[in-house]
Formats: sequence, C-alpha cells, structure tokens
Amino acid sequence: MRKLRILLPAAALAAMIGCSSILDTEPGDRIPIENIITDAPTARAALLGAYDALQSLSYYGRNFLVVGDLAADNAEHRGTLTTLPDIAQNRIKADNGTISGIWSAIYVAISRANLVIQRVPDVPGLPDAERGQILGQAYFLRALHYHNLVKYWGAVPMPLEPITDPAQARQFVRTPAAQVYEQIIEDLDSAEALMSPSTLTRRASPKAVHALRSRVLLFTGDWQGVIDAATAALALGDQLAPTYSSLFAANGANTVEDIFRMVSSAQEYNEMGYYYLTTGRREVSPSNGLYDALAANPTDTRFPWSVRKTGTEIEGRKFPTTIGAEHLHIIRLAEVLLNRAEAYARLDQLALAVADYNRVRVRAGLLPHVLGVDVTTRDQVLAAIWHERRLELAMEGDRFTDLVRTGRAVSVLGIQDRAYQVLFPIPQSEIDNAPTLGQNDGYGGSSP
Repeated sequence: MRKLRILLPAAALAAMIGCSSILDTEPGDRIPIENIITDAPTARAALLGAYDALQSLSYYGRNFLVVGDLAADNAEHRGTLTTLPDIAQNRIKADNGTISGIWSAIYVAISRANLVIQRVPDVPGLPDAERGQILGQAYFLRALHYHNLVKYWGAVPMPLEPITDPAQARQFVRTPAAQVYEQIIEDLDSAEALMSPSTLTRRASPKAVHALRSRVLLFTGDWQGVIDAATAALALGDQLAPTYSSLFAANGANTVEDIFRMVSSAQEYNEMGYYYLTTGRREVSPSNGLYDALAANPTDTRFPWSVRKTGTEIEGRKFPTTIGAEHLHIIRLAEVLLNRAEAYARLDQLALAVADYNRVRVRAGLLPHVLGVDVTTRDQVLAAIWHERRLELAMEGDRFTDLVRTGRAVSVLGIQDRAYQVLFPIPQSEIDNAPTLGQNDGYGGSSP
C-alpha cells in the first residue's frame, strides 16, 4: 500500500497530499491515501487545505506576484538574494531557486485540488449541494493553478489525479499548451455547473469563475469569449471600489470590487509589503519606468498609493504594512473591465472598449478619454488599455505575462538576443528526475 506525505494547513485542519516537486511522492510524514478524505469533516478540511496552498511564500504569498513584475519593466532588484538578479535581467537559468520554488508551490496546490476532486464524489455524509460546492471550488482552483503554469512555462505536465507512483511520475511528459488551455476551460465549466450562487470573495464563486474565464480566454485570443465571460461576471455585480487605496487596506477590509482574494493574517502572512517597503526587507522596488508612468499625471490617485520616491530611491507602497495581513487580490473587477475592453478593441468595437477602460481611469481621478479625440484607431485604443493595465495592476504580478501575451515582451524588455526568455525554464531538478520532460528552447537540453 503506497503511503504519501501529508501537508497540514493552518490549525492542522486537513491532511492533504503535498510534494516539494511534481515527482516527490515519498517523504516524511505519511498516511494511506484512502484514509485522507473519508467523511464530511475531512472533506471540508481538505478544501481548506487546497485554499491554504495559495498562501505559500513561493506562490501568492510573495514570489509568484513579485516575479510577475520583476521579470518585466515594473520592478528592480535592490536586495541581496542571489536568485532575483537573473530574473530582473531576463537571464534566468534552469537551476534558479525562486523559479523552481514557484513551480513546486503550484504543483503542491494542484495535488491538493486533485485529491479533493478524486475523493469527494464518494465521501458519505455530504449534502449534495455542499458536495457540489466543494468540488466546484476545487475545479476552480485547479484551473487557476494550471493557467498560472501554462502562461509562464508553456507546455507543462498535467496530472489530473494524485500522483501515487514515483515510477510513473518519472515518465511524465509535458502536455501541449493548447491542450492545457482546453483542460482549464473544462475545469471552469465544471466549476460553474457545480457551484451554487455565493457572495463570498475569499472562496471561489460563480462570479470568480466567469472572471477567471475572461482572463484565460484573453490569453487564447477568444475575444468574443472574453466579452461573454466578463459580461457574465459583471452581471453579478459591477461596482468598482470608490477609492483605489481601499482595495489594499492593511486589515483586508472588503470592497465592492472584490471577486477572489487570498486570506492573510499576522500568523499566515504574505510578504509583499515586507519585500517592497523600506521598513521591511526592500528586496525589490518599483522601477523608474513605472514611477514615471504613474507620476505622469499627478491627479492619478494610484500614483501616491503605489510608489514613493525619497531622493533617488523608490519604494513600493501598494501593500502598506510589513505585517502582511492584507487580503491579496487574485482577481478583481477592474481587471475584468480591462479584459473586456481589450476584447472589444480587438473586435473593432472601439466605443465599448473606451467606455470600459474609462471606468478605471475615472476611478483613478483621470478624465475619461473621448473616442476620436484622445484615441482614434484600434492600435491607439489597445495602447491606452495596456497602459491602464500597467498602472492599475502594478505590483500585482501581471505585467510580464501581459507583455508576453501581447507580443511586446522582446522589444519592451530589450531581449532580442534571448527572446526565448519569454518562457521560463523547466526546473533542472525536475528534468534530472524525469528526463522525458525536456526543456524549453534556449535553456539547453532537448525540447519536449
């Protein structure tokens, strides 16, 4: 009988399969897999464990978000960690520990979602509605995790069940990106079908499903699909928070803009403020380019809240404490509006595109753009939308993949001599264990 390591979430509420990499199936503390989820209480606890995986400092607790701006033109390395300069300079190597840590944290999260999806359908004592809610949330989480993998690495291994056999795992190959996207959409469809209406924002909800689908389809170029998904999300509530600063309150206070947020506390903290603030580690700082873009319009309320300059030093202020109890946004309404705006623009529905992104501008204290005056062509509208995405979502981890998705990364980052860096390397430790994975082009080794 194969026994697997368990990872306990906060307060030891759940026993979940965990792994330090996709192939690590046999370390320390062990419990038979068939004993992990056996009844309603353990099913509920398992779902909590699936959410707890988001809090890893290698995932949404810090590194995943930091790297999204550091690998782009929004942030610079200022500290002492040796793995971050290569990311900031787009000279990442396959043995980069920060990149490997993100990969591993996402696969830990996938393993927890997979276990819930596999075991909960047969658990006795769960009301059908609750069973559906648990499964729907697990499908949503798995879709989120696989999208986070595919947008950085392209083709990736795609286990859809808990890994129980190391020999099998060592034969893993990578699934083509297009097929991974098909699975992501299938998981979102499953989540939507299983979930009941909910206004919770620290748990997945139908609104979060629609919002995430609008993000995913933006990457696949399904413009009408983006519009439909974003419109469905907005139909469940379309108010922006009245002030930008209220989105990032130190105590994680609710706003009407919230769609899906990660819970943090002084005990289970994130380190975004700790990494960006001078009162913390200040391992990274906003770039001069981001500062100048925000400062270009002094009435932009995102400017003073996001950055501050003392002499020549720039501090990131978006996450206001080093305590780390802010409830970080994984997806919020402003992004959904900008997703739909871009899709409208791609389909030459420019008036609708401008109307959507103007809502974000006006909330930031800026005058609305007038079509035919401030912007006229589709390219101008797209440029305006991408500019708003940069300012609105700064330091929230979206900039690098936005540049890659829109085909601007090579020119904006000046990496014409190493354009392969638009995809991250498969961690060398994974390839050492499973040579069948292959490596992304440019990093040495064979391609998948």
